[in-house]
Amino acid sequence: MRDHRSAAEVIREWRLPRAERKAAAAEHRAERELRRERDNQETAARRAAAVEAESRRGVGGWGGGG
Repeated sequence: MRDHRSAAEVIREWRLPRAERKAAAAEHRAERELRRERDNQETAARRAAAVEAESRRGVGGWGGGG
């Protein structure tokens, strides 16, 4: 996956001490993973299907759970 940071940001990180570079890299990985999960179309479809199934069963919604 392409790194979408500016060249200036990358150079600034190179100047950091090793521990801080590792922390910054871990933060970038975590942010990338969060974006990947958030933007995943399959996950959105599954979530919508689960909400629909719950509403049909009447669980957790206003449909009356009976």
